[in-house]
Amino acid sequence: MRPVTLHTIIRHTGQNRAVVCRPERLSADTARACIRRGRRGRANVRVFETTDRTGTAVHIVHIHFGPGRWRDIDAVTDIYEVPTAALTAV
Repeated sequence: MRPVTLHTIIRHTGQNRAVVCRPERLSADTARACIRRGRRGRANVRVFETTDRTGTAVHIVHIHFGPGRWRDIDAVTDIYEVPTAALTAV
């Protein structure tokens, strides 16, 4: 089964550009815990159901952490690509 992929985008205070981190591979359990933490932390969490380029069903989870959470950072966005099979296998 394909692991969950995490993409992180960070916007620092006073800068017009965003820092895009290298995609990370996570287990479904770790991703689920991170998503729960975002919901508990009052982040903006949205979930979309779609398919990837090969037609495999995936859930895209978009978590936006606004200003005030970290010093010198305006926003952090985490985007998780979760294979639907990973959600239903647990």
